[in-house]
Amino acid sequence: MGVDVRLKTHHVHFMNGDGQSLDDSSVPNNREGADTLIQRLLQRAKKTHVADLRIGMEATDQYSWHIAHYLQAQFKGYEPDDQTSVYVLNARKVARFKKGYDTLPKNDQ
Repeated sequence: MGVDVRLKTHHVHFMNGDGQSLDDSSVPNNREGADTLIQRLLQRAKKTHVADLRIGMEATDQYSWHIAHYLQAQFKGYEPDDQTSVYVLNARKVARFKKGYDTLPKNDQ
């Protein structure tokens, strides 16, 4: 799952291990939104029989810090059934990586 962290909302994109898009939505940037995101991810994982969950987001000022730590803490309660990793990625490195793939769309979604 990729999270585009924003001031008022988080844009969320679910993909399977093969890179196939499964879902695209937004949640509010608050605790209820984060809880909704967790429930959607768990439902999607159960539906697709996936137990190794990976969440990635770019480091964006203070906005990514709160959601990353909250998700990491909340998913601990679902172990060992679901293993979850939260990755906060350096935005500059993501941009450089994307530059190498000129066929990708120009937006960040």
